[in-house]
Amino acid sequence: MIKVVLVRLDGTSGDEFRLAAAESLSKLFDSHLVGLMLNILPEPAVAEAGVSVEFWTRLLEQARERGRELESALGPRLRAISPTSELRRFDVYTHEQARVAARESRTADVFLGLRLSDIDKTVELHDVVEEVLFESGRHLFLVADQKDFENGFEHAVIAWNRSREAARAVAEALPYLAKSRTVTVVVIDDSAPSDVVAGRGDELVGYLRRHGIAASVHVASGRGLDTSSSLLEAVTERKADLVVMGGYGHSRLREWLLGGVTYTLLRKSPVSLVIAH
Repeated sequence: MIKVVLVRLDGTSGDEFRLAAAESLSKLFDSHLVGLMLNILPEPAVAEAGVSVEFWTRLLEQARERGRELESALGPRLRAISPTSELRRFDVYTHEQARVAARESRTADVFLGLRLSDIDKTVELHDVVEEVLFESGRHLFLVADQKDFENGFEHAVIAWNRSREAARAVAEALPYLAKSRTVTVVVIDDSAPSDVVAGRGDELVGYLRRHGIAASVHVASGRGLDTSSSLLEAVTERKADLVVMGGYGHSRLREWLLGGVTYTLLRKSPVSLVIAH
């Protein structure tokens, strides 16, 4: 069940997308909406920067005042979406954002944010997404477009490889799949016999059936393509509007530096993602 939706807000233009998605999601699941506002404070590097204590104290108060102004502006917007919504404001230093976001997500059902972008760094904070994914124990719903989904999803695609991470993502995504008109389990052809490859998806189809969700299997060709490209091709061909996938990485630092399926889909998925680790 998705009964508490937490959305990160920062006063940038990205808030328009986040709030629109939060409204759709909260209406779809009749959920309580929590706005997480992380107000950034100036770093206390007084001695190193040659800044006086008085000057830094003034900067600190200015930052807190900006936080109060933003809080006053965001509160009514949240209440316009849902009268029972709440806004949690935290005055934090830059390095504390990810930790606080992960901590607050633990008392929500989902962290709602925007899909990552290597071009627009203001859209969503990479370290926040990474920390929530690996440390919160909750899934993320990352928005890639402005599609309205308060009435559900047309076509959900599940990236399935029988891994622990994929199984966790499916379990977290059951409420979304139940609100999807079509569900497809995508498995990648890795040169194993075709019946063996398809059978990997059939197992999941049977599991979903017991949850009242009808699904079918699609075997995506892996020949000449990496896994990420095969998945993106399947999403486009099947006109999906939601992707469910596991978030992988034994070492988070290695995952973000070297890439992989998680790295690519977080940045290039044309549709919204439900992702869990």
